[in-house]
Amino acid sequence: MADYPLHNMSADIVEKILDTTDDEHELPIAIRQHDVPLSKASDFAAYMDEPFTVDENCEYEVGYSSD
Repeated sequence: MADYPLHNMSADIVEKILDTTDDEHELPIAIRQHDVPLSKASDFAAYMDEPFTVDENCEYEVGYSSD
């Protein structure tokens, strides 16, 4: 298991990539996770500071939290 911090990522960007919405306007304050389809996982690589390669044997999720 590995974590990849997503820099300069916003809830709007996540919603656009995953084609989802947060009608309750809880993002990014609420902690929650969304499954990321393999076909969308590489779309998040632009927001990582380290190399990322999609592994078809893995499952991906994106989580929101507030620092």
